[in-house]
Amino acid sequence: MSEAVIHLQGVVKTFEQGRLRALDGVDLDIEAGDFVAIMGPSGCGKSTLLNTIASLDSIDAGELRVAGHDLRAEHHLDNFRAQEIGLVFQLDNLLPSFTARENVETAMFGSSKSRSERKAAAMELLEFVGMGDRQHARPAELSGGERQRVAVARALANRPPILLADEPTGRLDSQTSERVLDLLESLHHEAGTTLVVVTHDPRVAARAHHTVQMLDGKVTSEQFTH
Repeated sequence: MSEAVIHLQGVVKTFEQGRLRALDGVDLDIEAGDFVAIMGPSGCGKSTLLNTIASLDSIDAGELRVAGHDLRAEHHLDNFRAQEIGLVFQLDNLLPSFTARENVETAMFGSSKSRSERKAAAMELLEFVGMGDRQHARPAELSGGERQRVAVARALANRPPILLADEPTGRLDSQTSERVLDLLESLHHEAGTTLVVVTHDPRVAARAHHTVQMLDGKVTSEQFTH
């Protein structure tokens, strides 16, 4: 067993001055290089769990360690996210006035890379996700699946060891969903990226090595298939 790259113990997250308990004592360990599907009904805490791992939401109680960082004690969360975490959402959140390549480059602003290095790295990532020939296209000129592939390339811009995806196929048709899943799976296999996907899609769960079921802010079961 390898050491957990994501460790939660007794994690509690509340909203509305404590009236809404989105996470209710979550215990979860995810190993480096794992492919995890987090499943459960709407409102069960899946997205909140992902947001706490990404340090987008702070927790109220418990222990949360990600890639060796104690997120309750970490003071440089922007640096943590830039170095350790890639994020892909159901809505691609691409900047409409930027080209595909420029959208990928935005994730590298503030890094030590020069402009030419950012451009070269963005092109390499677009080639990896099968979008090299659309580098000059703006989001309005791309299909939903193409925009999501650009969003994946942007999430990978700083070579994060952990990729978090919240319903990445939720707005895509079945054929396009399969292509996005193929991309995520190839990333997991080829780069050894730890992949955590919140989903309602059983096709995602079928590909994952570790399935986590949630209900009412708790982890109710886990299944390991590979």
